[in-house]
Amino acid sequence: MPLLNSAQIGLNIKKARRIKSAQLGFGFTRKMLADALEEPIHIINFLESGRYYPDFEHIKKTAKICGVSIEYLVGENFDSLESYLAAVHQATKDVKTNRDLSCLMKTDPY
Repeated sequence: MPLLNSAQIGLNIKKARRIKSAQLGFGFTRKMLADALEEPIHIINFLESGRYYPDFEHIKKTAKICGVSIEYLVGENFDSLESYLAAVHQATKDVKTNRDLSCLMKTDPY
């Protein structure tokens, strides 16, 4: 299965929060996820709205926090930052508007 687009990944992150809510027995909010990821809430808003592809660390941490797999969130099971970045590059190479993903990258891949 190819890497999902950023809108679908955002929807899956939102669904993962609902799964976590069901596990906890109360609503696991965007703020709670942001706190668990040690990020400001606007990052969660950007991710869930599909405005950006999340970086690999966000994907790994979100999957672990919410009790879902990386594959559930993005459509593939990545084991490294390099393989994830290659898939993001491939998925976005035909996109006419080139969004700046660096704001979500913890490390400079290039």
